[in-house]
Amino acid sequence: MSISTNSNNRPSDEIDLVPLIQALWTNKITILATTVAGAVISLSLYMTSAEEWTASTYIAKSSLYSLYKEFNEEGSVTSTSPQVELQLYNSIQDDIFYTAMGVMTSQSIALKETAPKTGKNEAVLYMVSVTAPSAEQADSYLKAAMAAANKKAIALNLPAQASKNSVSAFNVLDEVKITSNKSNKNSKKPAALGAFLGLILGSIFVIGRFLIRQYRNSNSI
Repeated sequence: MSISTNSNNRPSDEIDLVPLIQALWTNKITILATTVAGAVISLSLYMTSAEEWTASTYIAKSSLYSLYKEFNEEGSVTSTSPQVELQLYNSIQDDIFYTAMGVMTSQSIALKETAPKTGKNEAVLYMVSVTAPSAEQADSYLKAAMAAANKKAIALNLPAQASKNSVSAFNVLDEVKITSNKSNKNSKKPAALGAFLGLILGSIFVIGRFLIRQYRNSNSI
C-alpha cells in the first residue's frame, strides 16, 4: 500500500498569501480611498475642535535672604548658631512654599516640577499653568490664583507678616506666557493618524471580503 505525497493536498483552512496579496493590490483604490477619507475626517475634527489657551510661568521657593532680613529687623528670632538659624529659615521657606502650592492645586492650577539641568546647586523650578477658553481668562485666572495662594500661605504660616508685602511664599521667575493648543498649527500629526487608521480599516475590509469569498469557495467544492 502506498501513501500519496502530493504537495497539492493542503488543509482546507490554510490561507495562500499570494492570492491575498493580489486581492490587496486589486483593491488598492479602495484602500487608498479609506486612507484619504481617514486623513480628511481626522483633520476636519482637529480644525473644528474648540481652541483653548494655556497661561504658564515658573516659580521657585522664596528667598532665604528676605526671610532672614524681615525676622531679624523685628527681632522675632533669638540669636542662635548659624546652623540652627539656617535650619529654621529653611523650614519656614518650605512651609510657606508648599502651602502655596497646595492652595494652587486646590484651585485647579497644574504644577510640574522642572529638574535642574546640571545637577548642581540649581533651584528646583515649578511650572504653574492653567487652561481656559480664552487667553484673557487663562491669564487673569493664573495671576489671581497665584496672588491668592501667596496671601493665604503667608497668613497661615506667618500671620504677623500677612499685612506686609516684604515676604512672599514663592518667587515668580518669568512673565506669564499665553499659548494656544493650535498655536503651532501642527495638523500633520492628526492627519497622519487618521490616514493610518483609514489604511488599517481599508485593509481589514479587503482581507475580510477575501476570507469570506475563500470560505464560500471551499464549501462549494
